[in-house]
Amino acid sequence: MKNTKCTKQGKKFFHSALFLLLTAALALALAMPVLARADHDDDENEGSESTTYTITSVSPSAIENYQSNEITITGTGFGTIVQVGAQLGEWEDDEKDDTDDVVALTNVTVVNGTTITATIPAGAEAEDNEDITVYDSGVTPNTYYTLEDALTVHPSFEVDDEDGDDDEIIEVDRTNLKSAKALFNLTVAGQSFKNKRWLKVRVGNKKGVISGITRTGDNTIVRVKFKYGKMAAGNYNISLTYKNRLKKAVTRNGKTKYRNIWESGTMTNNNAFVIQ
Repeated sequence: MKNTKCTKQGKKFFHSALFLLLTAALALALAMPVLARADHDDDENEGSESTTYTITSVSPSAIENYQSNEITITGTGFGTIVQVGAQLGEWEDDEKDDTDDVVALTNVTVVNGTTITATIPAGAEAEDNEDITVYDSGVTPNTYYTLEDALTVHPSFEVDDEDGDDDEIIEVDRTNLKSAKALFNLTVAGQSFKNKRWLKVRVGNKKGVISGITRTGDNTIVRVKFKYGKMAAGNYNISLTYKNRLKKAVTRNGKTKYRNIWESGTMTNNNAFVIQ
C-alpha cells in the first residue's frame, strides 16, 4: 500500500509539472508576436536618411539668439514630405535621444518643392556651425535630412529699458552732473556665466560697472551701473565682452572625462543707449 501511494503522488506531481510547463510554453508563444512587433517598432523609430528630399542652404546663415528668427530652408523634393518637421541639430534616434542638443523649430511650412520656412525660437544656445535637420514624421520609419554647419547662432542680449515702451533702448537726458548714472539689466540668451569678473560692459567707449549677475536656466541677467554725466548727446552702442569656462566631454578608449575649455567673444546691441 505504501508503494502504491508513492506512485500515485509521483504521477500527480508529474501531471502538475507537465501542466505548468505547457502553460508557460503557451504564454511564450502568445507573447512572441507582441515582442516581435515591439522590436519592429523600435527599428521604425530609428529613422532613415531621406533619398527623396535634400537641403542645400539656409538663409540667413547667422542669427542672434535673444529673439526668435524666421529662416528659409532651400533644397529639393520637399513636396514629397507627408508631415514636415525641422530642428536645430542632427537627427537623434530614440535610444540616442539627447534633447539638450536639439531645438525644435516652430511654424514649419512647406512653401513649395524647394522652400521651407520655419522659426527658430528665442534663447537657442549660441553655437558656431549649427546643423539643420528636416524630417518627415508622416512615414514609417521617419525620414530625415541634415545639412551640417548650416548656420551660426550668435550670443546676444536683450536690454531691459524699464520705461515701459519695450523698445530695448535706454533713454536719458543729457546733463553736466558728473555723478549722473543709469541702472539697467542685460539679459544674455543661451549663456550661463559663472563669474561677473569675466564680463565687461561698455557704452560707446566708456566702461560700465557690473554690480552682479543672476543665472536663470541657460540665460544670464547682468546688472549694470553706468555713469553718463557730461557725455555728449547721441546714440551709443552697448557692448558686452565675455569669457566663460565650460566643461567639454572627451571620450577615449571607452572612458569619458571632462576638461575645462574657455569660450570668449563680444556681443553688441547697436544704438541701445540714447542721451537726449
